[in-house]
Amino acid sequence: MLFLFAFAPVAHATPPPNQLDLTISGSVENSGQQYYTQSGGEVIYASILGQVVDPSTAAFTESLAASVDGLATSGTANFSFSGEFLGNETSFTIGGTIGIVDAIPAEAFPLGCWNETTLPLPATCTSQVPAFFVGAGVLNFTVPQSLQLSLGMDLESAYLNPGPFPGPVVWASTDGSVVIVFSYATATIDWQDVQTNGPLAGTLGATLVSGSFNMTTNAHEDLFAGTEAESGTMTFFDMNPSYLDASGAFSGASTIPTYNAIDCSSNVTGIAETCTETGLASSGNFTLDPGNTLIQGAYDINWTVPAISFSGNSTALVSQGGVTGVPEFGAGALAPVAMAVALLLLLKRNGLGERSRD
Repeated sequence: MLFLFAFAPVAHATPPPNQLDLTISGSVENSGQQYYTQSGGEVIYASILGQVVDPSTAAFTESLAASVDGLATSGTANFSFSGEFLGNETSFTIGGTIGIVDAIPAEAFPLGCWNETTLPLPATCTSQVPAFFVGAGVLNFTVPQSLQLSLGMDLESAYLNPGPFPGPVVWASTDGSVVIVFSYATATIDWQDVQTNGPLAGTLGATLVSGSFNMTTNAHEDLFAGTEAESGTMTFFDMNPSYLDASGAFSGASTIPTYNAIDCSSNVTGIAETCTETGLASSGNFTLDPGNTLIQGAYDINWTVPAISFSGNSTALVSQGGVTGVPEFGAGALAPVAMAVALLLLLKRNGLGERSRD
């Protein structure tokens, strides 16, 4: 019993997990690579060669696939559109393929690299999120005579009018001869290697904590549903206390909230209800494990409108020195054992450790 009692403190030498409560804030440093898809839709308003279309007669299909890598944008869009003009019931058809070669940004990163007006973007900008895809194509018309026109086209991204609304977008030629406002049926963005970072501060038990973090995120965003699933890596660095420096993985989900949205139509497209700036609400879990300190927790953050920076809270449990409950046999851990042995020898020397034979 004496040895068992002496070993008991050693079995609890590793401290139990401590609660880490953090306030976090950050912003997008680099928007990474993006892959856009879009299809379907219903015409709300259109004009072709200066004549307004009767939307009730419209038959419209479209598809778009585009990629963005840093400041480079490429892709293809196709559409087919037929119907009648309002008032004279003259029928028309129009369609073709648009090669996407550039973009007009909604945002450029790092934040502050662009004055939101002057194009092309300055060399200090390293990435962007498009408001419009810029392209050109040869379009075939029958109105009612047949003709072909080579037109520059600006194609609004569904990113500017996402669910849970979701609102219509505008595709228009740069000379104004073709304007189509339509609702989309599907739209997605796959984000890769999006970089975010910022400061964090809080407490570990009664100890003040400060430092920085960064996240590299891959995500699939459904713009029609207004939802996103994300995962990636997270790193705590320059931490005080320093043993909280750690890296690992996270996963989570985000939704586009209905509150605080801003109608940006008048500034961006000039057509009502075709642009909505929104925020984002994100939550998830993370495990950071550099080998000696295990940090497991959850985060809950809210993004600004537009969604370029964020703030929120995180709560985690911290374990140090290996798995809780496993003895650490250093010099300090053996001290209780040595004391117990010495006490047992002393008892034997004084005869107290011998059983009486009387």
